[in-house]
Amino acid sequence: MKIQGQERHGYRKLGLKTNTIPFKMCESSGLLNDIDETFVEEVQQYWEKNYGRRVDPTLNIALLNLTGEKNVKIVPNQIMRREILPFLNDYDMAPSYVDKNLYDIFINPPRSAETVIKNIKGHYFDEDNKSIDIETAEKKLKGAETDLIVKPSRTNNGKKIKKLGFKNGKLYLNGKAVKVQRIERIYKKDFIIQKAIKQHEVMALPHPSSVNTLRMYTMRWNNEVFYISSLARYGIDNDVKDNMGAGGLCLGIKDSGEFYDVALDDRMQTYTHHPTTGVCFADLEPLPDFEGIKQFSVDCHKNILHLNYISWDIAIREDGKPVFIESNFTGPLWIGQLITRKPALGEHTEEVLQYVREKMDTTAPVLMRKDRRREAQKEIKNLEERNKELQKHLEQKEAEIKRLRNSKRWRYASRISSLITFYKK
Repeated sequence: MKIQGQERHGYRKLGLKTNTIPFKMCESSGLLNDIDETFVEEVQQYWEKNYGRRVDPTLNIALLNLTGEKNVKIVPNQIMRREILPFLNDYDMAPSYVDKNLYDIFINPPRSAETVIKNIKGHYFDEDNKSIDIETAEKKLKGAETDLIVKPSRTNNGKKIKKLGFKNGKLYLNGKAVKVQRIERIYKKDFIIQKAIKQHEVMALPHPSSVNTLRMYTMRWNNEVFYISSLARYGIDNDVKDNMGAGGLCLGIKDSGEFYDVALDDRMQTYTHHPTTGVCFADLEPLPDFEGIKQFSVDCHKNILHLNYISWDIAIREDGKPVFIESNFTGPLWIGQLITRKPALGEHTEEVLQYVREKMDTTAPVLMRKDRRREAQKEIKNLEERNKELQKHLEQKEAEIKRLRNSKRWRYASRISSLITFYKK
C-alpha cells in the first residue's frame, strides 16, 4: 500500500501517530512510503498479546522499508520513554551519575580516558581528585605533552567539546595558543580535560578527525546485566565531535562486530559512504575482540545500581581495548533501534513488557525529569488558558450586571424593593 505524504487519515487509520518526531522524520525521509498492512496487523497482534493494547507501528514500518527486515518487537518511542524506562530506571537518582568529574568515583569503569585536570564549581582537581591551584592546573596541562579534549562535565549533548592541540610545548584551541585561564573563561566551571584517545584504525578510518565512539546498550534484568546492541558514531566535516545531534552519522554493528553497510544521520538520511572522506561502510573490517568489548559494557553497568537501562559511549584504543567515555540514561532510543536493527529490549522483550504491563495496572510511572518538566509546563499552559477563559467569562458577567443596573427595569425594581423594605419596618 502506498500513502501520499499529505494523506494523514490513512496513516492514523493504521495506528501511526502523525504528530510525533519519529513519524515526521521517518515520513520526510521516505521510510513510510510503502506500508505492508499485513505486517502492521502482525505488529498489532503481537503488542495486544504481550502489552494489552495496539501501538504506533511507525518504527516497525520504517525498519522494514530501511532494511527489508520485519520485526514486531521494535518498541514505540513513547512507550519506551514514558512507560518502560520509568519502571526500569530511578530517574530521581540519575543526576547522581551524570557528572563526568565523578565517573571515577561512582562508576569506576574498568578503563577510561586519562584525566589531566577537573574543574568542579570553579575549583581545580588533579587525576587523583586532589585539590590544586590554577598554576598547578596549568603545569599539568603543559606536562601532558599531548593533544587534549575539553568538555563540560554536566552535559551529554555533545556541545562545547573541543580539542586542544599540543605543539612545541603549547596548547592550541582553534589555532590560537591558550592557557587554563582562557579555557576557564570559555567554560566558566564544571569541565574536564582528558588526554585525547588514539583510536583503533577500524574506528578512525571513516573520519580520523573525530574520536569515533560506540554507543552500546545494556540492561539489568533478573539480577543480571545483559548486552543489547551497538552502533558506531562518526563525526563529519573534520569536526572533533561524533555526536549525531552535532551532525554526525551512526552505523549499526552486528553481534559479530561486523558493521552494517548503511549509516543514518539525525534527519534519517542514509549513507553508503562517509560524506567527508568517501570511505565505503561496506568495506570496513570488523571490530577486534567484539565479545570483549560487549563484556566491557556489561562490566561498566555493574556499579550503577539505580538505573537498569543504560547506553554507553565507548572508544576503542589503538590496541583494540575499549575505553569508557560516558554513560547516558535518556536519548533517542527509537532511532537506535533502526540503526542497530534490534529491539531496545532484545531477547527479553516479552518478559519486560509483561512486567511493565502489570506495574502499569497499579502504579503510575515516574517520568524522566525532562518529561516531568514538560508535563508541568503543559499543565501550567492549560491552566493559564483556562484562567483566560474564566476571566473573559467573568468580564462578560460583570458587563451584563452593569447593563442590568443601568436599565429602567432595574431602577424600578430597586425603588419597589426599597418601598417594600420601608413598609416592612
